[in-house]
Amino acid sequence: MDNTLQIWNVVGTWVASIGTVSAVITSLWLASNANKVKLIVFAGHRILISRLEKTNDDYCCIQVVNTGARPVKITNIGWQAGRFKNKQHMIQIFGTPNSDNVPKMLTEGEEAIFMVPFNLRGNDEDWLVSMAKTLTEKSNNINSLKVCVSTSVGQQFIVPVENSLKEKLLEQTKTNKSLKQDK
Repeated sequence: MDNTLQIWNVVGTWVASIGTVSAVITSLWLASNANKVKLIVFAGHRILISRLEKTNDDYCCIQVVNTGARPVKITNIGWQAGRFKNKQHMIQIFGTPNSDNVPKMLTEGEEAIFMVPFNLRGNDEDWLVSMAKTLTEKSNNINSLKVCVSTSVGQQFIVPVENSLKEKLLEQTKTNKSLKQDK
């Protein structure tokens, strides 16, 4: 009987120590996750429909949602394409009336929508034309295109773009090539 009491005493000590270690690990995990910036990022082709306009305009739309409890400041949005030596980094400039601008502060649950019109001037300076040209200068980097969202705390969120945007860029690349051959 004395042996059984000692065995239960040892088992109780082990269970208590496992519980203590589990509590410490859980509290460390909660503390490290509480200060992380959590963003959801989408980038794709959108059509803006307006009652005031007779035409529907095509846009590159970058949507950023703060899903964390910590406020975050978006300081820069850019693009990344290619791999290894052929990797390209580009910075996106905003400034159209339908778009948010950087820097942009987002509190918990807030979203920002950054929009770039595909065709603003109707020439080679348009975003769709110049982006397709830039991506295909070194090599065909359209399929590896990613949007990069930078924050003020040094975190960067790199997300592949939606297929709808890739398809528009590929269409424009074919158009650019056919215009080049016609000249």
